[in-house]
This record gives sequence, C-alpha cells and structure tokens, in this order.
Amino acid sequence: LSPGGGMSSAPSRRGFTYDFSIWYCPEDDHIASRISERLRKEGFRGYAEHQDQVAGTSVILTAVEVIEASRVAILLLSAKSLGDPWCQRVSQWNLYHIIRCRGTKLIPVYVGVKKAEVPPFLRHLIELEYQTEFFFDRLVNNVRMNNVRTPRSAARGAGPAPSS
Repeated sequence: LSPGGGMSSAPSRRGFTYDFSIWYCPEDDHIASRISERLRKEGFRGYAEHQDQVAGTSVILTAVEVIEASRVAILLLSAKSLGDPWCQRVSQWNLYHIIRCRGTKLIPVYVGVKKAEVPPFLRHLIELEYQTEFFFDRLVNNVRMNNVRTPRSAARGAGPAPSS
C-alpha cells in the first residue's frame, strides 16, 4: 500500500525538485530552521515541513509529493516527534518511498534521544546526533554525496563542455 492508502504506482521518472526535505514536530521548528538555513547557505534546494507548507493545500498530499521530490529526507527525531502520530506517519512514508524508489536517502537526526527510543523501523539507518561537534559538517557532506549536481559547481556553471 502507498502512503495515500491505495496501491502504489510505478516510481516517478522525473527529476528531484528538492535536494533535501526536513520533517519535524512544530516544537522543533528552531532546530529545523537552523538546519535548513545552513543547507540553503551551502546552495542546496530544500523544503522544511512547517515553514514551506502553503496555506490551503492538503498537508497529506503535499507531504507525499515532497517526499517523492526530495533526494534526501531529514527526520528530526526528538521526544516530542517520537510521541506524535503525524510525525510517525511521515517517518513511515519516507521509509516506504526509499524502499520503493531506491533513490532517496533518509537521514534520521537524533535531538536529545537515544537509539533505543527510536522506532525499530528507523534503527537500522545511520543517524546523526544534533549538537555534536561535527554535526553540520557531516550533514552537509551527506546531502552533498547524495546530489548528482553539486550546488557550488552548478552555481558556477562548471561541468564538462558539450561534445561536438
């Protein structure tokens, strides 16, 4: 079953709209803002769940569309988000999409929680811990490794010259 509840269709062949998307509980907005600002400063295109949601649009449809359009999905896992049914559902949708499409990477970011507190279906993923010394360096490197186009080279127009 797909996140929308029906049978899944074939994976989308179109390109990714976002280099990253961030999924989190509203109480963690300040953390999501810091992460989003840093990644955007590095030149990545992103979507932050509670900041970029357009008023009047379907939250469920938007979530599914953004998940499918993101190269990297970042899940902020805090005590609040682990107890929130919506956050759990979004985590499941992200994992479902990764298994189905094999093109998106999921990065769980632990915010004051231990691995034992995280749902079993996310424990096998390599996590990053927020507020560790090299958190932002590791996160930027993870996002960069999963993007075919690197933001800095794309901004400069660098790349191989077209062959004649």
